[in-house]
Amino acid sequence: MNDVFAVRPARQDDDGESTPAQAQGGAGANPTPSNRSALTTPIQHLVEVASTHQVTMLGDQRGVAQHLDVLAKSIGPLHSAGVANLVWEFTNSRRQADLDQLCQGSEWDRRLAVALFVDLMGIGFGYDEYVDVLHAVWQHNQDRPQGWPPFRVVAAGLASYVEDPDLLDGRSAAETELRDWWLGGHYRDIAATHLANIVTAEVLRGGERAVVYADGPRTNTNLVEFVDSRPILTPGILLANWLGEGLARVVFHGAIDDSDALDRVEELIAASPDPESTFGLALDRSTLGSVRVHGLQGAVDGELAPFDLAELADGYLFVAPRSEWLVVTLTPDLLAPDTLKAAERRYRAIDPRDTAYTQAELELVRIEGHADLETSWPTTAVEPDLGEGKRRLFRRH
Repeated sequence: MNDVFAVRPARQDDDGESTPAQAQGGAGANPTPSNRSALTTPIQHLVEVASTHQVTMLGDQRGVAQHLDVLAKSIGPLHSAGVANLVWEFTNSRRQADLDQLCQGSEWDRRLAVALFVDLMGIGFGYDEYVDVLHAVWQHNQDRPQGWPPFRVVAAGLASYVEDPDLLDGRSAAETELRDWWLGGHYRDIAATHLANIVTAEVLRGGERAVVYADGPRTNTNLVEFVDSRPILTPGILLANWLGEGLARVVFHGAIDDSDALDRVEELIAASPDPESTFGLALDRSTLGSVRVHGLQGAVDGELAPFDLAELADGYLFVAPRSEWLVVTLTPDLLAPDTLKAAERRYRAIDPRDTAYTQAELELVRIEGHADLETSWPTTAVEPDLGEGKRRLFRRH
């Protein structure tokens, strides 16, 4: 553990006494029901969970602008609480040195930030709010107290398909058979193992703490889902096997992709006499944790669906109902002279043809992909008639 974070303020039990693990503030100091608040802001709750676990999986629905704003604003509070790493899959691991330079350099280099997203998925991923997260890390590192080590973004992305169209003989690199051949195994399993190994090498071996931000299903820690009757390996499951109680899972509203369950969550919030517009809470301490999830095909501890929300995650962050979600913004200068050639070749590997794509054609594909983000989100039900029987959502302990 870095000396700056070797000692942290002790967390108090109900009787005012602190446990040795809490007083030491080590990575093994885990929360107990008596020291976890039932309802706080999203950032406060994320910090509370992350500061008492070695690794916190943070699951999200891709492309929700408000959620990325919360993530960006959490960097300073996380660092102050002794969490010095954000692991995310939106930068390829091969560019870790460039990512460190970007986030820790004396000047902000926007073109480098954009180039890192082009390296990730060509034109398939270029949104301003993700760039804003990296800028928030850079700004925090500029302003951090003297003597503090920098907050670090750890790259956990993996090039999971052949990127050179000249090697494909007219085939699409997106074909599962080619992806599996390229990685030497089932690409989902390889990608899961890669992320878990990155967390081990970059965080655990240094005794540090991290938040791992990823798409919701990849943060599953105890739910085993199935595709074509095959169990899906996730980084969260691997890390849960290795860390036990040192691992927690927090999810943004919508990360658990079950529209009926999300409808019920939003109904409960709207029915509260004093509804909170934004909050974070521990699911095992709220009525929200008992919402039933029927739409996931899988098992928890050998038991098949349905599940309670509290069985799937430890914490829940509610920023806005789905009807108020804002989609992320396309990065306007993604395709520029310094990135166009690489982006075009990456796209031609996915959608092969003999001639190169023009910038105008690529921009059109970007616009179509941007529109697809919203259609991929969980659907929203018609606003419910709450009637007179409103009941309180939150039980404050």
